[in-house]
Amino acid sequence: MAIQFGNAQSYLSIFSKTTQGVDASSRQAAANPLLNTGNTAEKADRTTQISALGQTVAAAEDVYPMDTGKGERNLSLSTYFAGGYSGPGLSLEGLLMPTEKNVRALQNHISKVFPDFLADNGIPEAPDSIRYDSSGNMVLPADYPYADELKTALEQEPAMARALSTTNALSSHLAALKELEPFNEEYAQAQSQAEIDAVIEKYSHLLTDNRRYPEITLLFSDDGKLTIAADGTALA
Repeated sequence: MAIQFGNAQSYLSIFSKTTQGVDASSRQAAANPLLNTGNTAEKADRTTQISALGQTVAAAEDVYPMDTGKGERNLSLSTYFAGGYSGPGLSLEGLLMPTEKNVRALQNHISKVFPDFLADNGIPEAPDSIRYDSSGNMVLPADYPYADELKTALEQEPAMARALSTTNALSSHLAALKELEPFNEEYAQAQSQAEIDAVIEKYSHLLTDNRRYPEITLLFSDDGKLTIAADGTALA
């Protein structure tokens, strides 16, 4: 149910490769007029799909400026988590980047929709917290009395499940990137190979594949409002 990514570097690597693939496909299509002609019907369908999506987004009340694989885009997050941005030509818009702006938007979005989700499913209160283990499984507090009801509701409404797990994943990447900021700054300022080696040695614990990543916790107030913590400290 949960979306789990690898470390922040692998996430950005996937984004880079995806972007390169799209650019290569665009160049190939431009160099082959016959191929372009053959895809006229497909392009028309794609244009219709994107136009319909644009109308949906324009009418939505949950539109946020999000950092995506195609730059900043105004996305309806309800549409996004319902799979509305997964069609042809929209794949990079479906790749949300691990930025503070995105995490704040997700936090605000869930704070608005989660209380109604609980009420609609007859769940009297939110859990104090939600975490995800290394396998992407949701972990609820042991004393939360409505754990079974919440898990069942999320199975029946996977869009909400995706919203929660994606928020956890992007928050994890953002926290990891924040940990690397001092390394990046000192590395950029190094003037010699000896200084570069010293910086790498200093932060070697952050540069290994088996490094420890910050623990992300989704914290909920009694009325379902969300805050996000990394190792117990507010993230955004």
